[in-house]
Amino acid sequence: MKNQKVMIWLHMHQPDYFNPILKLQYLPWVRRNITKGYYNVAKILSKYSTKININFSGVLLKQIIAYQNDNFNDYYENLEEKNTEDLTESEKTFILEHFLIPGLWKESNRYNELIEKKKRNERFSLQDIRDVQFLFSLSAFSSLIPGIPEMIKKERCYSETDKSILHKTEKEVIKYTLNLYKSLYEKGQIELTVTPFYHPILPLLINTESAIESKNDSIIPESIFEHPEDAKEQITRSITIFKNIFGKMPQGVWPSEGSISEEAIRIINESGIKWIGTDEQVLKRSIENDNPESLIWNFKDTRIFFRNHSLSDKIGFVYNKMDPRAAADDFYNEVQSKNRTEVVILDGENPWEYYPNSGIDFLNEWFKKIESISTLGSEIESTRQLSHIIPGSWINGYFDTWIGHKESNIAWTYLTEAREMLQNSKEAIEEIYIAEGSDWFWWYSDFHKKEVDMSFDTLFRSHLIKAYEVANQPIPEYLYYPIKT
Repeated sequence: MKNQKVMIWLHMHQPDYFNPILKLQYLPWVRRNITKGYYNVAKILSKYSTKININFSGVLLKQIIAYQNDNFNDYYENLEEKNTEDLTESEKTFILEHFLIPGLWKESNRYNELIEKKKRNERFSLQDIRDVQFLFSLSAFSSLIPGIPEMIKKERCYSETDKSILHKTEKEVIKYTLNLYKSLYEKGQIELTVTPFYHPILPLLINTESAIESKNDSIIPESIFEHPEDAKEQITRSITIFKNIFGKMPQGVWPSEGSISEEAIRIINESGIKWIGTDEQVLKRSIENDNPESLIWNFKDTRIFFRNHSLSDKIGFVYNKMDPRAAADDFYNEVQSKNRTEVVILDGENPWEYYPNSGIDFLNEWFKKIESISTLGSEIESTRQLSHIIPGSWINGYFDTWIGHKESNIAWTYLTEAREMLQNSKEAIEEIYIAEGSDWFWWYSDFHKKEVDMSFDTLFRSHLIKAYEVANQPIPEYLYYPIKT
């Protein structure tokens, strides 16, 4: 009987949401992911002997620790906690505008009733607003957390005491969740890996012309960004925070968005990392073979895991529409149908939002089904050697999600100019490192025109503005105008 192994690697990441101009945590998504997505994965995993690889970006770890230590001025959190009777009219307006999000919590009748009330432009009572505050907070909590199911069942007419209890629970869960991952890591059930600190596209930091090497019709800015030393620093910082939190050196690195090049791999390897990952599309282009016998290869001294694209995407986009047990069976059967170790790599936080019951039922069935076939990255060896790598990412094998379109190229031009002008200021370079993150460029891409989020444009420009400010240099006026249209 076959017993083919599968290496599963879940990537956890949120960008730096701190606004350096306003000096506040601009968006709440790190905090909200801890109490549901991150909590659920670790809590459910602890019930089984399943082996999973978990990746954290450096900037996510930084923000989790800041929340643990109460070091953030989180505006959303402040409004969630504030006594409803003390809210100003402007704060009430902000809450109704930003806390009532269609589709956020389909299972809550009261929450959706309040959304409909807002659509009808009806007047909200103080109790209505208090319920909005509470339900927005509650929507970010796992139903596996003690006390949460009872709060959900109450459904309406929440009190200030309820808000206080929920806030206390949030603090406890934030402190507990990272420690649970640490415990699973120490007993060898999970392998923890890390991503370069601010989640930059390493090949583009090394040289933006790698976009052309990947896809010869790419249109990149005239001014070339070429700072391999920044790529090295982003890796070094992630390893440092990882060691500080988990007590040992990580063996694996998930390059941001699976973006690799030969030079990026060399820099990663020199930092002491043994293995990395990307998409099978990069492998197929590098070996000119659309049907590789193996997804695990070596490039010089670095082992590379190439994700099975279609199987990984089934978890993200297909299994949420299936019965959980049938989905887990389908996954298991597909792994067993191959004559190779399968590699499954995906976002570890976002998919579960699209599953019934926040993915809890599927995760239980999935982890239970693959207990005997799951394996860790460091347990896998390969004898296959790659002679060269064509630069690419896990999105279509190219970099055009982050460079090549009008607005993303404008952003790269602004970043390149700031990097050159402010290179002698240590404080400014810190802001530059943050602005190198992939998330800003993702939203500038033409691929995401239908999902416009101006917050990311604001944050990107805020870091560049702050860089000029701390370097005591004149702030270019163009930075005060949105790039995103």
